[in-house]
Amino acid sequence: MWRLKKIQLAIIFLFCSTLIFAGETGKIAGKITDTKTGEPLIGANIVVFARWVNGEEQKMESIFGAAADIEGEYYMLNIPPGEYSVKASFVGYQTNAVIKVRVDVDKTTTVNFKLESEEFLTDEITVTAFSPKTVEADVTATKQVYNINEVQSIAGVADISDILDLQADVVDDHFRGGRVGESLYLMGGGSIVNPLNNQRAFSPIVTALEQVEVYTSGFSAEYGNAQSGVVNMVAREGGSEWETRLEIAGLPPYYKSWAGSPYSTSNLDYYDNLKNVEAWLQDNPTNPGRPLFDAGYGFGGVYLPERITWPPNPLTLRDSLHIAQLGRIQWLSALRDIGLEYDNNVDYRADFTIGGPLTTGVKIFTAGRQSVSTPIVPTPYNDVERQLMSNLSYQPNPENKFQIRFVYDYQFNNIINSNWLYWMFDRTLSIAKNVQRSLQYGLSWNHILSKSTFIDVKLNLLDVYSEDRVEVITDTQYTEDYSSLTNWVDYTTPSNQRVGRMSDDRGFEQTYTYDLHGSLTSQINKNNLVKGGLQISYYDVHVDQELNVSNSGSYRDINFNAYPYEGALYLQDKLELGGFIANIGLRYDFYNFNSSYYSDQYSPLRNPDYDESLPYLERGLYYDRDKADKTDTKLYARLQPRIGLSFPLSESSVFHLNYGTFTQRPGFNQIFYSQVTKSNEIEVLGNPELKPENTKSYDIGLVNAFPYGLKLDVSAYYKDVTNLIESAYYYDEQQSVYRTYMNRDYADIKGFHVSIEKNEGSLRGSVRYNYESATGKSSNALDAPVTFFEKPAEGQESIEIPDPEDVYLDYDRSHKAVANVRYLTSNKFGFAIGEMFPLSNISISLTYKIYSGRPYTYDISGQGLKYNKRTPIEQDMRLRVEKRIKIDNADLTLYGEAFNLLNAKVFHYSRTFNDQRTTPRWETDREEILTYKEYYPFVTSQELYLLSNEPRHFRFGVIVKF
Repeated sequence: MWRLKKIQLAIIFLFCSTLIFAGETGKIAGKITDTKTGEPLIGANIVVFARWVNGEEQKMESIFGAAADIEGEYYMLNIPPGEYSVKASFVGYQTNAVIKVRVDVDKTTTVNFKLESEEFLTDEITVTAFSPKTVEADVTATKQVYNINEVQSIAGVADISDILDLQADVVDDHFRGGRVGESLYLMGGGSIVNPLNNQRAFSPIVTALEQVEVYTSGFSAEYGNAQSGVVNMVAREGGSEWETRLEIAGLPPYYKSWAGSPYSTSNLDYYDNLKNVEAWLQDNPTNPGRPLFDAGYGFGGVYLPERITWPPNPLTLRDSLHIAQLGRIQWLSALRDIGLEYDNNVDYRADFTIGGPLTTGVKIFTAGRQSVSTPIVPTPYNDVERQLMSNLSYQPNPENKFQIRFVYDYQFNNIINSNWLYWMFDRTLSIAKNVQRSLQYGLSWNHILSKSTFIDVKLNLLDVYSEDRVEVITDTQYTEDYSSLTNWVDYTTPSNQRVGRMSDDRGFEQTYTYDLHGSLTSQINKNNLVKGGLQISYYDVHVDQELNVSNSGSYRDINFNAYPYEGALYLQDKLELGGFIANIGLRYDFYNFNSSYYSDQYSPLRNPDYDESLPYLERGLYYDRDKADKTDTKLYARLQPRIGLSFPLSESSVFHLNYGTFTQRPGFNQIFYSQVTKSNEIEVLGNPELKPENTKSYDIGLVNAFPYGLKLDVSAYYKDVTNLIESAYYYDEQQSVYRTYMNRDYADIKGFHVSIEKNEGSLRGSVRYNYESATGKSSNALDAPVTFFEKPAEGQESIEIPDPEDVYLDYDRSHKAVANVRYLTSNKFGFAIGEMFPLSNISISLTYKIYSGRPYTYDISGQGLKYNKRTPIEQDMRLRVEKRIKIDNADLTLYGEAFNLLNAKVFHYSRTFNDQRTTPRWETDREEILTYKEYYPFVTSQELYLLSNEPRHFRFGVIVKF
């Protein structure tokens, strides 16, 4: 049946001809006039004839062109982002060319020409460098555009997550106070969001990208299923000339834990004491009256001399020493890594890109990376990431362009969880292994119908697979089976460090996302650029996970298959009247989870035919999965208006504002999740009746230009978030309980953002600051559950709701500032040695970030206070210095990077400030909090557990381009 539905949907896809897709091109427009008279030059020709790549001009096989209208105005659509050379010519006038004209996605770049008439024409072309308007009027949305050639010289920028770190209004995937998973990530126009959790499936490497747009407010109607932000990544394509880039970088050996090796005896204060066998004769300080090593039942008959008298003779000192020695031996066996030094491992990263023409009209580009890094403690296998991104484009004529895209991402990670006392001395059994693999396939067709109209049609498939492994048992075994068959058993040391505690979660999840998208764009007149279309997505979801596989009693199974679909219609108009710009759009989203669900809210498995009045043997089962009531899901739809305005206040300032309604479908985990016990009892059940979460966003701001290329951008924002998802517990009349999800939560977010930038000259940089206040009931779907009782006890309410008072969300950061300063030297900077300039082509980049702390709860008085404290301020400073050397036709770049220059420590939030043991110690024993004292006198350092960042370290690399 599901296969038939897939075929039916595929047929529907084939008949969809006007479809929506994320924008990946920009526009050039302007006016051509006579220099002396100012009269428009009707019919003048404008041509984009070359593209700038790595500072060099490359001729274009297929050029863009236009002719000036009766008012001397022109426009050119569908231009990929980048830098271009544009020339204007007219009979009887000198030809002018402007070089390095920058085009950004979904924006209009203004290039005006003033041509001078000549009595005697020559073949010379007047060339000038492009000088953008001091302030662009096209700022209806709040977004930051990153050109990859510029940000690659910033320390630590390797993938898209590093670019987002440069945003002051984005912290740990929270866009302007929104929850995690409220943003849309587009790669090459296709979504790379995992539909199970609505989070990014992988992080594309920057060497494969041309440009990145980060929207934090006011994104247009073509972007859907996102409340807080959109990240649009435009992939690089092959140029008209072959180019190759090779990079290798490595980190010199260093400890990623702050106190050096956690296995050093200086971090294990108890070691010298417990080396002495007589120490094992003392009482256990955590269990007085019991020996430090408890031999256990049956020990004497195996290890001690036969005792044939009754009552048995008391144990002698020799017997006690024998037992103590055995305890010491077992302890030494468990902690055999004491003294381990492992600061000889080198993390490395290798990158390559290659692109160019295969034949006339056919170009290819490929980028790849492999990185290997050691976890914070040595493990049998290092963490590994591999990524390959490639596209092949074919342009048989100027009107048609076809492209095939492919992305492969593989990650192997050791899951270093919070049970540090388990994995510190047992990194084989206690550390789970996770494998993630993502594949993206894409086909696209761009067709120009006329100089003012073009269509895009694109088909994408995203395949995301994730697996958690338990390697020493089969898929049908429990961890207790391993314990019963092995010679080594679970053992706990006097300091509470354990070995033999196997990771006990396993299974996989896989999603296929099929998208057929497209758009029709038309400049219907010189003032209106209209775009509209349709989007259809179909999902194939399969989850098969097992939790707590220690034994049949603790076992939990999560297993479901789902085939939902969704789509959207939209229409938007970009109105340009002089300096006034309005982006007006309307989006219509619809979806169907395409499944059935248990309709009894209090007791999903309740048998509706159960009759308590019947004889016991005739009643049947009270809970019967096969007879429980079920209902089919229905189609849900929602309309979303959006509008953005901008207009100049003067030659150097532009005012902008935007408003929009943004909805987001819940993640499929919250819809289809089904956790059952071995006895087939439901503990957690998804809710297919969930409605989309909703955000109404308001933004108002001002952009102002100052001398020396400085630009100030100030904006204030407010977000009213409703229908957020939270947990709910339902107790039926039998007092059986299960957990599900419901739309009940909300958030109130307000703030302002300030940005100062300078992008010209030798000294460049930016300072960005964001103030924010994010309040609500809970930071995620689990923090503030509601409880419902079908038959409450006498005196009990039928509903228990969380504290009605709003609190700061635990990810709220009132202040964040990011500053970056870059200094670039020219080709002939500084002193010369012969024809060499040692100080030329040097780039120095310094980045500094500072955050205010996150809220946490400390209520020793019992007043019910929540999130009444703040964690310490966090800061980070990074430096990159690079030197470019020209060798014949190749460029050699040597660089060094320094991370955490200030050597500032950052405490792990949940382990330090949301923990019953460590949070009180932070308030009362902060100076000693990095020492684990719970099993005093057997104390140990817990820096590797409580500190979440790494100490100062360095990376060195070399880049070759040819």
